[in-house]
Amino acid sequence: MSLLKEAWPASRLVMVLSDGVQDTARQSVRSEWTKRLRATVAEPIYAELWVDIERVCKDSQETPWPELSLTLFRQFAHTGERKPYEDVYFERRGRLAALALSAVAESEPGRLKEVESGLLEICREYTWALPAHVREENKVTPPWQQVDLFASETAQMLAEILLLLGEQLAGHVVAQVRQEVGRRVLEPVFWQPRHFEWETADHNWAAVCASGCGIAALLLAEDSLGKAEAIEKMLGALDCFLAGYKEDGGCPEGVGYWVYGFGYFIYFAEMLRAFTGEAVNILNSEKVKQIAAFAERVHLSEGIFANYSDSSETERLPSGLVSYLNSLQEGHSTLPFRVSGLLEDPCRRWAHVLRNLVWTNPLAFGSDLAGVDYLPQLGWLMCRSFSHSSSHSRAGRQKSELDTMLAFSAKGGHNNEPHNHNDLGHFILHGGGENLLCDLGAGLYTKAYFSPGRESIINISSGGHSVPIINRTMQQSGARAKAVVLDIAVDEQEETRTGTRLKLDLTSAYPVEELTVFTRSFAWTVLEENEGARLTVTDHFEFESPGVSMKPWDVEELLISRIQPETGTGFVEWRGTKAVVRLDYDASMMHPRVEAVKHVDHDGVPFVFYKTSLTLASDRWNDSASVDCNLFFSINQSSC
Repeated sequence: MSLLKEAWPASRLVMVLSDGVQDTARQSVRSEWTKRLRATVAEPIYAELWVDIERVCKDSQETPWPELSLTLFRQFAHTGERKPYEDVYFERRGRLAALALSAVAESEPGRLKEVESGLLEICREYTWALPAHVREENKVTPPWQQVDLFASETAQMLAEILLLLGEQLAGHVVAQVRQEVGRRVLEPVFWQPRHFEWETADHNWAAVCASGCGIAALLLAEDSLGKAEAIEKMLGALDCFLAGYKEDGGCPEGVGYWVYGFGYFIYFAEMLRAFTGEAVNILNSEKVKQIAAFAERVHLSEGIFANYSDSSETERLPSGLVSYLNSLQEGHSTLPFRVSGLLEDPCRRWAHVLRNLVWTNPLAFGSDLAGVDYLPQLGWLMCRSFSHSSSHSRAGRQKSELDTMLAFSAKGGHNNEPHNHNDLGHFILHGGGENLLCDLGAGLYTKAYFSPGRESIINISSGGHSVPIINRTMQQSGARAKAVVLDIAVDEQEETRTGTRLKLDLTSAYPVEELTVFTRSFAWTVLEENEGARLTVTDHFEFESPGVSMKPWDVEELLISRIQPETGTGFVEWRGTKAVVRLDYDASMMHPRVEAVKHVDHDGVPFVFYKTSLTLASDRWNDSASVDCNLFFSINQSSC
């Protein structure tokens, strides 16, 4: 598919990239961004962000810039650890971002000198790519010309800083920045192309790299035809990115990578629209509209998401991006409104923080909505319903402060997705802004996390998800392990969705020779008067014995939570802040065990999660080759 590239070849682009249009766009964007940035300093909703910016500026004045030494760069190759180098790398990016934004807002000569020093610091780095993405053994492309996500982001940041401040900076600094962006990014991507893998990728790399490189070319390339050819090439990469999405607009990498990939797609699209005098609009297709709605569809409540794959359940979506998308769709976001601080993003991304300041519109945000979203190509189901207290239910059905959102989500798909986890049939139970049965999300990124054998890492393994272990065997990786949808139905009564069912055939997920059938069925029902909800999970197993007589088979049901459960005869209970989940099961058939697991999150912060195991008693099989395992969950508002 090359819809964007075919629609806008270089021969057509060059006609809308005239010098006059470019000059007008440059002046307009600079003026608009500068005016908006300066206004935000006095607006309370941006106070935390500006506190972060000033704190980083003060640190920059008081302490030397941390050094990105070659020894630190090569530590990844020796140990597999990414964090030591990346912590320094992103601190340097955060310092430059804070200094530049502060200089735009205050226009002080002293701050401009600090920006110049920061720009030159970045220009002196060995490479703008991260060690995990660099191949030093590459004899054709040296490390400083290997263009990854962060080299692309750096090029975009420097180009946009020159757009905002270039006329106020020393000429030799501007020349140095232009030279380094040209040498490190524009030359290997455009002028003497090295054909990077991301140019044909169907995931976030294509969008982020195309955005960074494309914006750098738009702002810095001087030859109109060369600029047009560069944009045409990046439109081809964005075609590949869009091809990674199906018609339902679902992102298999999860909402965090949706923010990253699609967010940068939006940033490039808006810059391209502005710098072509609004002639080029790549956002008006139905597919783009579906993708734009993804985060809202997987939002459960209060900024908590169904977070399959390498995403966090607490992703804070950039308020500028959300505002922009809602202006496109002429709707309101269900996400809570808040402008994120600079320091909340470990990567200190300039593109997000700048647009949070210049694009944010508080009126674009609304409140949580009940309903069901099913993404058929992606295989994700989300069900949301308000739970009312008993007294409020008798008084009427109006939503009140006593209401709590209860939600359920389940995942199909296959086990060869981008940032794949072996999680077919996994599910989440959510109540009042908390995932009570949860997904652990991304683990700490190391070399091992992206190497053969990664299935042993708990975040990736099916052993870290709420799915069974069958005959001591976990789910296998690969596209042949897939969830086949046997049934999907959403019931509607009185204009309110009250019941949903989903049935998946998961037999192919488990490389167990004796297993002939494994299906998992979900039945979600909202109780009368919305006083809670029920989820019934039914696992059906059929085995074929290779021998003469049947032998007992092992089935262990796993349930994952960050909440320590309470257990009793025939039940397990997870009590959250605003809601409680209770599991009832047949104690004569299953034996419970709770294990506290010490782990670290994506940022290396230690935490504990709880793995509840329900083992099917082997003596209950009665020589049967077929058995059903029923798990009855109820979820209600917490009484305390």
